[in-house]
Amino acid sequence: MAAVCLVMAHLLSVVGSFRVGARVGRSVAPARRVIMESVHPWSSGSSAPKRWTATDEPAQALPAEVLPSTARSPRDVIMLVLNALRRPDEPYDDYGPQLAIAHSAPSNGASQLSPVQFAKYLSEESYVIFSEWDEMEIEDELQIAADGQRAYQEVLVRRANDASWTHINWTLVKHAGMWMTESVVTY
Repeated sequence: MAAVCLVMAHLLSVVGSFRVGARVGRSVAPARRVIMESVHPWSSGSSAPKRWTATDEPAQALPAEVLPSTARSPRDVIMLVLNALRRPDEPYDDYGPQLAIAHSAPSNGASQLSPVQFAKYLSEESYVIFSEWDEMEIEDELQIAADGQRAYQEVLVRRANDASWTHINWTLVKHAGMWMTESVVTY
């Protein structure tokens, strides 16, 4: 919990407060904060198992067109990962988690997980929205740090017929010239 608070405090100190509440033309219930009992590897640089078993190996290599690239913007990375996690087993088992791991910075604990291990985290209450969302909004502008090496973006997602939105705060860093996910915090 302390790690999540530190990440949020840092995020808010860098980009200012996010807009929460009513949206133009809609009635939106207040966001429900989810308190995590354990820190998800996506939300900090926590350590994770580094040994995979043969059954943890990806079914196949990711196609070249979805591999990390210096041509991809922070928003491109977010959209690619969000869409892959929405249907995590298409076009093959654990494709979404495999793609999310490939776009995770080395400082992100998720970069050390196998797709099978990552998929297990996606069943946690605070992360199940990644495979259940039907609608997405990006209202705030992408924030890029003065040094150009870190980007922040808030994305709102919700299930069909659900009045409340889940906020997803993304922090991306440049690694080898490519934008990669450093942390993802949901609330």
